[in-house]
Amino acid sequence: MSLGLPSHLARVTNSRGLANASHWAGLVCLAATLVNLGVLRAGHPFGTFAPAAVALIPMATLLVLLNRRCTISLTIAYLAVGAVCTFFYANTVLLATPTFINTNLFALSLPIVAMTMVGGAGSAALVGVLWATLGFALAELAIFVAAVVTHHGFRMDYGSLGAYLLLVIVLLADGMTRGGRHLPQVTIHRAIRDDQVIHIRHELSLESAAELHDTALSELITIANAVPGPLAPALRRRIEADLRLLTEDRVPLASDQFGAAAEEIWLSSDMYAAIEFARDDGLAVEVSGERDALSRLSPECRRAVGLAVRQCLVNVLRHSGSATADVAIAASENEVSVLVADAGRGYLQSDEHPERLGLRNSVQERIGRVGGRVTIWSAPDVGTSVMLLVPIAETHDISVAS
Repeated sequence: MSLGLPSHLARVTNSRGLANASHWAGLVCLAATLVNLGVLRAGHPFGTFAPAAVALIPMATLLVLLNRRCTISLTIAYLAVGAVCTFFYANTVLLATPTFINTNLFALSLPIVAMTMVGGAGSAALVGVLWATLGFALAELAIFVAAVVTHHGFRMDYGSLGAYLLLVIVLLADGMTRGGRHLPQVTIHRAIRDDQVIHIRHELSLESAAELHDTALSELITIANAVPGPLAPALRRRIEADLRLLTEDRVPLASDQFGAAAEEIWLSSDMYAAIEFARDDGLAVEVSGERDALSRLSPECRRAVGLAVRQCLVNVLRHSGSATADVAIAASENEVSVLVADAGRGYLQSDEHPERLGLRNSVQERIGRVGGRVTIWSAPDVGTSVMLLVPIAETHDISVAS
């Protein structure tokens, strides 16, 4: 079974589960061996089977350690020590019970099964079968040597042989079904990856649509307010720069000016450019507060705030009827706030069209994508205030040069 895990994790999990099950089965066999020794002791002098019981202790100890930390070195140690302990156990039992004719005994099969149960230590089916075969062979060899030493007939026990064959069948069945589990897992991974790609493309399309809307609307308002005739050189250069931003691939710098002076960050920021563009269009923008707070934001947050402020100022020019706007910047321990306010005609937020891109995509969703939030206050004949709250990037905090 795959347990709902990826193929590489399901393989390890299943192998580890089989290893734990086989080790616990081995411990149960050793415990049953001690109980059987208690039964055999009846009618014999005290201490007759004590060496056999003592011989099982090292086996049980190593099996517990192997279950806690399944390594090749511990597996080899368990097999080596187990073979010796099985010999001493079988030798003691056969000497103490002369009525036993051969080694086909339940009392001797339990240690053999415990030796065989090391097979779950393999991470692959074939490896597990090899370990189980080695454990079974060593245990049978120990029983054979004990039979020769005590002059008993050797005869393979069918119970231990059946336990060995059952473990081999389980390991091989698990190995054969692993390949069939691989294809569904690959399909699931591919579906997850495709869903992530679709999500990323959607985010990029929203960002591109918002930026295109901001830039096009700003330039159209500028052209509409310009004096009829050829465009002024400064206005032409500005439009060309905006077109390059829309058509060229932008790769952010590795440092993105972190570590530079706060004034340099302010002058190169999208917010400063947005304010200057608005001033070129005839809007009187008053800036107050902590301009160096921008240096505490990540590059993505600074760009998002700058483009959002640009859209807010475009809205002032287009809708408010006001010739002035205020931009106030402040910072707390965890976030930077930017307030864009005007004293224009305002509007009822309940009357805002749901498909309007201006405040929804260009401001609210853009700030939301960088983990911030937007609050809007507006009323007719009172004006509009837009508060942008953006979290400070902890991994990008810098010391601002004075």
